[in-house]
Order: sequence, then structure tokens, then C-alpha cells
Amino acid sequence: MGPEQQDLLSGSDWYHTIELPDGRVTPGFFDHRSVVGRYQLPDDLSGVRALDVGCADGFFSFELERRGAEVVAIDAPDRNSLDFPAPLRRESGRETLRALVDNFEVVRTALGSKVDRRLMTVYEIKPEDLGLFDLVFVGSILIHLRDPAAALMKLAAVCRGQIQVVEEVDRRLDRSRRPLARLQALSPHLTWWIPNQAGWSDLLVAAGFDQVERLGRFVVPYGRGRRGGILHAGFRARPVVPPG
Repeated sequence: MGPEQQDLLSGSDWYHTIELPDGRVTPGFFDHRSVVGRYQLPDDLSGVRALDVGCADGFFSFELERRGAEVVAIDAPDRNSLDFPAPLRRESGRETLRALVDNFEVVRTALGSKVDRRLMTVYEIKPEDLGLFDLVFVGSILIHLRDPAAALMKLAAVCRGQIQVVEEVDRRLDRSRRPLARLQALSPHLTWWIPNQAGWSDLLVAAGFDQVERLGRFVVPYGRGRRGGILHAGFRARPVVPPG
């Protein structure tokens, strides 16, 4: 890694903690390394075509590729494409969720990765543009969307195998077996909906998936000192009518 990339690594605002081949580690706000096993991704993805939705710095894109998958990763192209609630859109000069420096490209170069990244929103996904996927991975993205059901319907149209969703769950609402969700659109965390596990399961069914399997709950650590954590739950499902 040259001096220019060293400066990018130390000076950028990183979302993911990623280990690079030269031993350096990106200073990500979220560190999934200790919990990646809880995502229950298949160990061997050889011959699998996978889609990583909302890739950010690319932790899961590169993890899927490391396991043998051919990976397409999508992310929003600019600030105006993000589902900011109206009050946040009106704030001038607000920082986006992504650094100005293209962190994904820094990591892809360092890893020698062949991940195919496309700049588009999940609402813009079309089979004729991206093709079909054996595995669709969605990690901590739907909570940031105004319309998670519409997003899942778009994903059902390109999923010929299975979808794997890992999202935040509301700890208090999760005490209920009824499908419930909390609206959090005016929070500073850019999140819209925080459902319980039953809510996420019903959203998957409503969007065109079935055989919904719950993969359990776990805490994803965050913060520079790894002192905090957010409760997540995983789900696996298949499209009712596979496309194609």
C-alpha cells in the first residue's frame, strides 16, 4: 500500500472494520469480525452468484467473495439518493453516511478483489440490469429505508435462490409474538423502522418470500472502543416464485 492509500486509510470516515493484506485494519465504526459467524453465511460459496445490498466499505462483499462467490455489490450513488427524512434533507452541509473518499475502492485495490460494484439504490434494481442471484445478502440496510417492503419486493425479483437478511430488532417489541415496528424517522440515526422479529418475518412474506427461517439474535459491536452494541436478528427465506 502506497503513501497515498495510507493517508486515505488513516484520514477517512470508515463504516466497516476490515483487515487488509499488509496487516492494517480500517478504523470502522462497526466491527463485524467477532460476530461474522452469527450471520450463518455458507462456508463454501463456489459457483454462487451473490448480491450485497448497501455495501458501504464492503466488509460483506469481500467476505462473500472470500468464500468463493461471484459478487455484485450495490450502494447509493450520492447523498440525494439516500432515504433521509425531510428534516434531515433540509439541513445544509450535513455529512453523509459515506466518506468523501471512496473507501470501497481502497479496500478492493488492496485485496485485489473482483467484486462488481454498481451505484444505484435498492429501488432501482431490475433483473434486466443485474441478472439473477443465488444469494441476496441484506445487512443493516432496511432500517434506513422509507419503504422496506418495496425494497424487498425488488430483491424478490432478482432472487432465484435465497435471501439472507440481518437487521436491527427492537428489544422491547421483540417480547411480543405479534408483528410490531417502531417508527424512528426523526431520530439522528437516519433510521425509519425498527421492527421485532415477527415484523421482519411478515415483511419478507408480504414481499414475496416464504420458508422464512429465523437465525437468532446477537449484538453487533460498534464505537471506536467497542463499548456499544446493537441487537440484530437474522432471517433466511426463499422467493415464492423464483424469477427466470
